[in-house]
Amino acid sequence: MKSPCVRYECIQCCIETEMPLSKEDIEHIRRSGFDHGCFVVNRDGWLQLKTYDGRCVFNDGQKCLIYENRPEGCRIYPVVYDEDKDSATLDEDCLHRDEFEISKIDHEMASSLLTKLKDERRQRKSRS
Repeated sequence: MKSPCVRYECIQCCIETEMPLSKEDIEHIRRSGFDHGCFVVNRDGWLQLKTYDGRCVFNDGQKCLIYENRPEGCRIYPVVYDEDKDSATLDEDCLHRDEFEISKIDHEMASSLLTKLKDERRQRKSRS
């Protein structure tokens, strides 16, 4: 069964995104032929996908141009990690969130991603 994202051709998660990037995400995208400077922005030590005209630079208005190499956060979306609740949750901005369920694996993936991103940020901040 296809994901609701694919079924509805939804790109809402690509609009006004603040998608974080790990070093591994950046390397995968770079290996696809894109220069680091064209897609990465540093916001207080957090590396994120750049946006252009209100959407991710890799979204052409209909689809993701790097779908096979998209960041881990994009892969697990609409699952996001709510630090206040210390738990994975479904993004409130997702138009089809009622069609998703969070599994234990989703929770572990979101938690692991958050830990990795925080560690990488801490390393960047300590070097500057």
